[in-house]
Amino acid sequence: MTVPADGVARLLHFVDRRLETLRMTKEDIAARGGPEASTLHKVMHRNSQNTPRVRTLLRLDLSLGWEPGSSAAVLLGGYPLSVTARASRTADGARPVSADEVVARLLDRLKGHIDETRADVDALVARLDELEGVHHRLVEEFDADPALVSAFTTGGDDHGKHRPGDGGPASAL
Repeated sequence: MTVPADGVARLLHFVDRRLETLRMTKEDIAARGGPEASTLHKVMHRNSQNTPRVRTLLRLDLSLGWEPGSSAAVLLGGYPLSVTARASRTADGARPVSADEVVARLLDRLKGHIDETRADVDALVARLDELEGVHHRLVEEFDADPALVSAFTTGGDDHGKHRPGDGGPASAL
């Protein structure tokens, strides 16, 4: 299976692997003080905010036996460190991610989301401007002269013709 590059899908991939290693279920995580299974499901399928809350991430770290900040590191494309692996992992170059690194990465990711959303908003504003132009043209087109509408609906046989003595073009002759 391909490991997602970052985000919630990556986090849930590593959570599932850790659960297999520990022979636990998502319900066991909740029993150990971690988030409920329904919370993990909501995080994956939420449209408004795809990043779990810091509290949820820390509870996940604690219940899975990961170093604090591991869940956040996984969201950003890193790897979790178990509390027991800290000493053995530093030999191959792995180290816990510092709080400053986690904050910097989260802020960079948030800035990226803001920039993407701003571009989406700009595109929507441009589309709204187009639609307002169409609306304005249609309003002008359907703003018919009431006399013309009346002449059209009553048959319009007299349209453009005037009787002698009514002040129309025929009386000027």
